[in-house]
Amino acid sequence: MNTLGKPPSGWDKNIITQNFDAARSNQFATFHNLKDWVDRLSDIDRAYRKAIEGLNNTNDWFPGFFLPRSHSSFLAACSLCWAGQTPETYPVLRLCLENALYSFYFYKNPQTCEVWLKRSDNDKTKKAVRDEFKAAKMIQLLQQVDAKEGKVANQLNERLIDFGAHPNELGMMQAMVHRPDLNGFDYLYLTSNQLVIESCLKTLAQVGVCSLSIYRNIYKTRFDVLGLTKMLDDIRKCF
Repeated sequence: MNTLGKPPSGWDKNIITQNFDAARSNQFATFHNLKDWVDRLSDIDRAYRKAIEGLNNTNDWFPGFFLPRSHSSFLAACSLCWAGQTPETYPVLRLCLENALYSFYFYKNPQTCEVWLKRSDNDKTKKAVRDEFKAAKMIQLLQQVDAKEGKVANQLNERLIDFGAHPNELGMMQAMVHRPDLNGFDYLYLTSNQLVIESCLKTLAQVGVCSLSIYRNIYKTRFDVLGLTKMLDDIRKCF
């Protein structure tokens, strides 16, 4: 790792790293100009860290494997969104939500852990995993246990698909600008459209809270004792 805080030799001459620098500049701008959203996302990040620390010695250890992956996806989505890479944010956010759904599914169906672990054994086991772990099926199970959170998860999943988790028109168009002077379009790798970024930030917050709330259905007592249930309720009031 570079511990000097200085770019390595040749960094400024590489096209990819120039994109990194532009993204970083946008992240600074988001942090400065959209402080309210940054604060909300920081609260959600703290809730994730507190939840992860609170899983020590839990009996439901296998579903707990997925909580850090949800958190990591949430952080990656923050990085992309703050940089203005909004279409790319939504697929990563869907990964955050899906990790929570998988975790809950394993909690309710522990016999499927072995199915999942054997996915790469052969074509038959791979098909078994595809058949067993479908987003609609996992959301339906969540709705049976927690109708309110299941409804939110379903709505968010659909929004994430619409805006970039699949190559759909809403995701594509948010990063395109019509140029009549050129009789065409500019495709933005890094958007500075504040409305687009704020919409993405709101989805970030909603997915972060929804995912944590799904984990709460697994670790209810721990979330209550740690104050995470109240923390999530307080965060929800902000959007």
